[in-house]
Amino acid sequence: MPLVRPTFSESWYRVAPLKARLRPSAQVSRQYYRGERWYVVRDPAGNQFHRLSDAAYRFVGLLDGRRTVAEAWDLVGGQLADDAPTQPEVIQILSQLYSANLVEADITPDATVLLRRHKQLQKRQLQGRLMNVLFPRIPMWDPDRFLKLWMPVTRLMLSKFGAALWLAVVFGAVWALVGRWGELRAGAADAISPGNWPFLWLTFVLIKFIHELGHASSCRRFGGEVHEMGIMFLVFIPTPYVDASTAWAFANKWQRVFVGAGGMIVELFVAALCAFVWINTAPGSLVHQLTYNAMLIASVSTVIFNANPLLRYDGYYILSDLLEIPNLRQRSVEYALGLIKRHVFRVKLPQPLPPVGQRVWLFLYAVLSGIYRIFIGIMIIVVVAWTVPVLGILMALGGVATWILMPLFKLGKYLMLEPELHRKRGRAFAFTLAVATGIFVLIGLIPFWVYYEAVGIVECRDRQVVHMAGGGFVNEIKARHGQSLRRGDAILVAQDPQLDAEIVQLEANLRGLEAQRQLAGVHDQAQRQIAEIRIGAIRERLEDAVRRRDGLTVRAPIDGELIAPQLEEMMHTYLPRGQEVAIVATTSELVAKAALEQRDAELAALVSDPNPQIRLAGAIGTVLRGHDAQLINAAQDKLPSASLGHAGGGEIATDPRDASGRTPMTRQFEMRVMLDNPSAEWFPGQRAYIRFRLDKRPLLWQWGRRFWQLLQTHSAKSKWM
Repeated sequence: MPLVRPTFSESWYRVAPLKARLRPSAQVSRQYYRGERWYVVRDPAGNQFHRLSDAAYRFVGLLDGRRTVAEAWDLVGGQLADDAPTQPEVIQILSQLYSANLVEADITPDATVLLRRHKQLQKRQLQGRLMNVLFPRIPMWDPDRFLKLWMPVTRLMLSKFGAALWLAVVFGAVWALVGRWGELRAGAADAISPGNWPFLWLTFVLIKFIHELGHASSCRRFGGEVHEMGIMFLVFIPTPYVDASTAWAFANKWQRVFVGAGGMIVELFVAALCAFVWINTAPGSLVHQLTYNAMLIASVSTVIFNANPLLRYDGYYILSDLLEIPNLRQRSVEYALGLIKRHVFRVKLPQPLPPVGQRVWLFLYAVLSGIYRIFIGIMIIVVVAWTVPVLGILMALGGVATWILMPLFKLGKYLMLEPELHRKRGRAFAFTLAVATGIFVLIGLIPFWVYYEAVGIVECRDRQVVHMAGGGFVNEIKARHGQSLRRGDAILVAQDPQLDAEIVQLEANLRGLEAQRQLAGVHDQAQRQIAEIRIGAIRERLEDAVRRRDGLTVRAPIDGELIAPQLEEMMHTYLPRGQEVAIVATTSELVAKAALEQRDAELAALVSDPNPQIRLAGAIGTVLRGHDAQLINAAQDKLPSASLGHAGGGEIATDPRDASGRTPMTRQFEMRVMLDNPSAEWFPGQRAYIRFRLDKRPLLWQWGRRFWQLLQTHSAKSKWM
């Protein structure tokens, strides 16, 4: 059904006799949104903006300081008929213009009270900005004169020639970096190392200064004025900013879009130039590292923040202009709440519905931006908690107040006092109570399975390394890689010529002594005893030499599979004593070993599923079932495998002083899970993703525990270190 717009207002008598007009200093520009004409009114002194529809501007245009508000309303009603603004809309227009210091009039005290209602909203917004200690702004420089001085260069670069140059440089850099992707990935570890943090921050400030100059230059290029540039603090990190809001009044939406993207355009151009410098400098040099920092910051910050439309950065204003929906975030929230009021509370709202083509965008943006803002807020709290733990706890409490207590307070106030719920209050209370009860039962009472996922390495349960018992030349190989062996089966045979000669010599000596003993007979007992003693010593040496010769035949110590991919290469080579020859492993049963931090090891007591799920890296789509999960109840100083640490591509921070890559920065608990492998289908040495099913707990318990664990992670690491 069509929306009914109330024509009259009980407060009309307060503003009807006023004689108002736009301030002479106000600047008006025309814009088009989805084929409709709008007007932007700007106060250059206070840099205040207000956007008026065509009908609203027709009314404001009739205010000349001599004609009363009532007379102007009657005239615009005669011109526009049903499209003319209603009395409530006229009051809203006047209050907004009055709050923005765009209209002047001899206003009575009663009218002042009415028109200042909108001022209270701005006051609350200002208080919110002042209370937000994470994002204070400090103006430091008026760049307008600098921008005018460099305008000839700016005009050349922001032209078709500049566009062609930008495309050539950026795509040329991308093409040059494609072949060095592995080197780029490897450089990330050096970029985030503590020793590079000061250089990373300096590069960040410089790149963001260039980014903001890109906004300012593009705004000045199209006739806008830029009079404020300074430093703002993002979670205590000083960052440059510029006020290019005069671009909002540009009539051409593509000019507004270009100003919004100007910072990213210039930033990417500088990053492309840095890419060429990085390619042509020696690894390890300061210039090489600084240019890599510039490329990293330009890519990561652009994607996560500047180009992201869910936060009120460059991407938000670009999307707002492309969709031709001014005040996208505010209108999306109003539309989403209006859906509940109209379709659930059955309230008839005076505001008209947005065009059909905008409704899907407004609803999606309201939902996605709300979720993302809360997520970013939680991440900021976690980062601050790692830096200043006490402040992090206070911010967490502030987040509870902001995201839970304050909305509940506003909702209660709306349900009890809002006049628009007249005759609908009971329905609104019933629906709100039902939804609150459902949410409480869903997240606070109904238990859900708690799952925990860990990354480990698969090894054989029984595994022995075979070494050379003595040194020798390999002259025969009796087994091959991957062959199944029984205990005692020969793997290879080696020969030591010196040992063979020693055995021949000992055997000859033994025969000679035995002959001497026979000659002595029974008449010379002294010589016979001497010969027997010497025979015993020679026999012991001979037996030892024979044992050493037999030891040169390497045999399997257990039943299992032979793991020796380089066995064939050992033929006719000399292997010293103690040399590793092969591994014999029982592959019919594997064990997955994962490393857990203390806070995760505590969850082991909640494990209720004796058969956790295991996915192997070599067959990620196949779900296997482990058994006999066991937690080693002692913190370990070594990882089960170097592949679980940063150096091996894992997620556990390791001590850079340990060349083996197995010493974690914080001591870990080891979890072992057995995996049957009767057909030897799965190979040891690959990464395993283990999923444990724990006890049942409500979602509220799970979310709360995980959040506090995030806050405590930094202090826990400090304790172990």
